[in-house]
Amino acid sequence: MNSARSTLTPHMAAYMDKFADSGDIRWMPYLMYFHPAAHKSPVVNTDAVGFRYSETGGWPYSVADRGDCPSVRLLAGSSTVFGIGASADKWTLPSRLSENDARPEPWLNYGGRSFNSTQELLLLMLYRHLLPEVKEIVLFSGFNNLGLARLPASLRGDSGAFFNCREFFDALAPRDKRQQGMFGLAKRLVGVEEAQAQEDTSGMTLAQQIDYAARLTLQHVRTWNAVAKDMGAKLTFVLQPLSGWVRSTGSKEEEALFAELEQAGRFTETYGDILTREVCLEYGSALERGARAMGAGFLNMAPILAERLKPSDWLFVDRIHFTDWGHDFVAKTLLEALQTQGDTP
Repeated sequence: MNSARSTLTPHMAAYMDKFADSGDIRWMPYLMYFHPAAHKSPVVNTDAVGFRYSETGGWPYSVADRGDCPSVRLLAGSSTVFGIGASADKWTLPSRLSENDARPEPWLNYGGRSFNSTQELLLLMLYRHLLPEVKEIVLFSGFNNLGLARLPASLRGDSGAFFNCREFFDALAPRDKRQQGMFGLAKRLVGVEEAQAQEDTSGMTLAQQIDYAARLTLQHVRTWNAVAKDMGAKLTFVLQPLSGWVRSTGSKEEEALFAELEQAGRFTETYGDILTREVCLEYGSALERGARAMGAGFLNMAPILAERLKPSDWLFVDRIHFTDWGHDFVAKTLLEALQTQGDTP
């Protein structure tokens, strides 16, 4: 008997093969990890650096492969921007933004799978030199910092926890006593003690986690805003939607997928308290206050989508990533929201 996921979203296998923790992770200095470079498949294609291609009018383009395009708009963030869930490059958010935007500049895919806000910022710094004139930057992010906030302080450090951080710190541990000197020092420098590494949570209340995640995110948004101003571009931070932030019960397809994924990954068990609309509004309010104070735009997408979705609309392939229709729907809604609040230059 076929599973709901293999029946409803067979293309998700292409992400598991190369673009998941169990897939082909490309370990890199500074960023920790990034996508396989020059990857080609019917579902996902990346350029020589590892950025995913966008497509509009049948024409592919990417950060490192833009042709003669003189100016662009950037959609930056994590896996939702990268396009987990899309059946092909043309169905990612940046592609749908380009297809639905009357302005001539294409939207580049500047997403990094499983990135926190530190990694999103580092990606900008490391590859800014590849960009032409940038008219606009939309940073579509927010969940990963909040989800990772519940890890112990020993794993969060000064710049926030990242996915696979336990494996990273474990790799620094000494293999035998002869290595105690070098690796023991490294372990102390990153602040990881064996007892602390076994902790499962940060010890913070949910309110404290929201406050921590908002402060860390805004710390990096401030630098994004400074870089955007230097580029002559307008920055808007968009708090990405989660399924529970949009509606308590999804479409029949979503509910079938969520039930199956729960058995495999226990997302609700780990993040269930984060999935409420109250958390979305509290976290969004903190981010909006900070973004507006520094002169950046802000949108909380979940309430906007909630007003427009029909009960039967199939938006998510899992709790955080979109279907093809969902990418197009979110792109159209995002463009309209940006234009309505006057955040586009």
